[in-house]
Amino acid sequence: MRKPRNQALFGAILLAMGNHAGASTSPMTISIQLPESTIDAFSANAIRISPQSLNDTGLASDTARILEKIPGGNISSAGGVSGLPVLNGLSDNQLLLQVNGFSTPNGCANHMNPPLSYLPPAAIGQITVYPTVVPVSAGGNAIGGAVIVNSPPPTFAEPGSHFVSSGSVGGFYQSNGNIYGTHLNATAATPHFSIRYNGSYVHGGNYTAAKAFKPETYGIPGDVVASSLYEAIYQNLNAAYRWKQQVLEMGVQYQSIPFQGFPSARMNMTGNHSTRLNLHYQGHFQWGTVELRGYNQVVQHSMNFLVDKSLGAMMGMPMNTQGVNNGLKGAITLPLDMHNRLQLGASYNHEHLHDWWPPANTKMSMMGPNTYMNINNGRRDRYDAFADLKTQWNPHWKSDLGVRLDAVRMNTGPVQGYNAMMYGNPDSPQSLPGKFNQSDRQRQFTNWNFSAIVQYQPGKHSTYILGLARKSQAPDLYELYPWSSNAMAMNMIGWFNDGNGYIGNLNLKPETANTVSLAANFHGTDPQKWHVQIQPYLTYIHNYIGAVRCPTSLGGACTPTNLHSESGFVYLQFANQNAEIWGINMDSAARLAQTRRYGTFTLSAKAAYVRGNNLSSHTSLYHMMPLNLRLALHQDWGAWSNTIEEQLVAAKDQVDTLRNEPKTTGYGLLNLRTAYQYGHWQASLELANLLNQFYEQPLGGVYLGQRPMTYGVALPGPGRSVNMSLQYQF
Repeated sequence: MRKPRNQALFGAILLAMGNHAGASTSPMTISIQLPESTIDAFSANAIRISPQSLNDTGLASDTARILEKIPGGNISSAGGVSGLPVLNGLSDNQLLLQVNGFSTPNGCANHMNPPLSYLPPAAIGQITVYPTVVPVSAGGNAIGGAVIVNSPPPTFAEPGSHFVSSGSVGGFYQSNGNIYGTHLNATAATPHFSIRYNGSYVHGGNYTAAKAFKPETYGIPGDVVASSLYEAIYQNLNAAYRWKQQVLEMGVQYQSIPFQGFPSARMNMTGNHSTRLNLHYQGHFQWGTVELRGYNQVVQHSMNFLVDKSLGAMMGMPMNTQGVNNGLKGAITLPLDMHNRLQLGASYNHEHLHDWWPPANTKMSMMGPNTYMNINNGRRDRYDAFADLKTQWNPHWKSDLGVRLDAVRMNTGPVQGYNAMMYGNPDSPQSLPGKFNQSDRQRQFTNWNFSAIVQYQPGKHSTYILGLARKSQAPDLYELYPWSSNAMAMNMIGWFNDGNGYIGNLNLKPETANTVSLAANFHGTDPQKWHVQIQPYLTYIHNYIGAVRCPTSLGGACTPTNLHSESGFVYLQFANQNAEIWGINMDSAARLAQTRRYGTFTLSAKAAYVRGNNLSSHTSLYHMMPLNLRLALHQDWGAWSNTIEEQLVAAKDQVDTLRNEPKTTGYGLLNLRTAYQYGHWQASLELANLLNQFYEQPLGGVYLGQRPMTYGVALPGPGRSVNMSLQYQF
């Protein structure tokens, strides 16, 4: 196991410190209380999550875990800082995921570097979540909800003050996995110039389940979830200049992940290094506002086996990726009158991807002597334009109507295997690489999107929000272009934590989702005393990109036995299908008591139920979260904030039989949390999974953390953990 590397930047920060802000969230909702911008003034379907909601030890490493606070929100377990977000049955690249104004495409055949992994919780200013219907102004090329993450806006000194500064320093520790980390935030500003630095470091070892779930193998105990260790370093520097009502901001972000284990994938990350440059301009004028953004990101990514997966392996298998993502986007907001606001925008995004696998051992014919070209010079260009009209019709009615047009062009270069004997001659028209190389690989898609959000507030105690949307999404590079039916090559493609192998499909069409949702919110005169929100939704997806057992015409692993296998790992091809997803979310809270002696007591309940049906194969969709409920009793008592929480999850028996998805049993977890704030200091203590309950994660996939990689063991969740944090604000 690799040892963590102490960085000089963090040498003065105590590892025992933490980043819990100690602030409790409103019992009405977990959102908000950050001021809305002019553009968002009429947004009626968004949940805005404040920085205080991010500051608990359970979120200290992985930004995607914030979705677990939202009914219908979950993560598909992956690496320690790379969870894949799930919203109402749709996940990962089906969602609109933006960090500081742009989306980062997955530069990995296993999606080990998802967009939300590039900004740690300690560097976040606000998260905006659209669970169901997303306004077209938020972005395009996604059929599901949206998670939009932004760093804190620049801070300037008030007129008359020459200089201001602020910041925080802290860290956290989690006993299960020996996970610890630090962060440093610092801001200095004059009335016209502002500079902000954010730095974070996190290291984690393998976590343990509540009991042994497998035999001890190669010295790895039966309760250890192997390949769950990780280390990550983040550096963010932002500078801004303000004049009149205009701000120009430049941000440089650097991420380095020396290693990250993936216990439900066949590979591990052996390096991910990203440099991002972001230019952002905002101008407010008498006639409206202008927002412009330009960005560039370069990612160097590598995969192989870390120590747990290398035990028992004959050799390593290096896999390298280089990705470049850059683009421009702009929007103009025009107040037409006191009740109408029109926003017009356009953007261009260019994605370049090169995915190659160097020979593992030139003396062995299986993975050599050539370099395997998985995606050679892949390119994806997207052009977007939208118009969005927000209207306040009267004190009771408001609406947000928009239309968006996306044009996507894609292409890639010729490929080759490790050798012609096992992978086919790339120059032969009868072989798979030869057929691929001689085919027309250029693809062009034109998609249009529509969104309508209408809010009706008949009185002080109720609000109704109706959302309608048509969203289209073009297939991505990893769905179109992986070409080999060789079993080993197919096993390297796939981001579903299922252990199965995948091959691309050049005939894929864009997905089109039609969604309707209705949110009914009932509350008292003081919303913090009680509230209940219920939101049913339904999505029908035409040309849903699912999977089928790969046809025998492809040869290789696509055998007749594979077509009919009802257990074990199988081999699949991406294919267009029709699907529907429906469900209901509930969020409620009630103030039980408010006393001078013991503070305020609030009971909250969040529940979600989702079902997904593949209408083409007549099976359940993959990775549908079973019925789940979170009950919590909160106490706000002076400087103390205390919580007793019970998380209940039903058994998962609706599974995707095409992927041989494992079923999981129901479970309940008890968590205790307390936080204390004294002056500039905040401290927290959490007892997670207090009763040390063993459970299998419904969205965790199959356990593949060590060899032999066998089918049938679902990925377990962590056992009991004592989590601590401490932070000082200055």
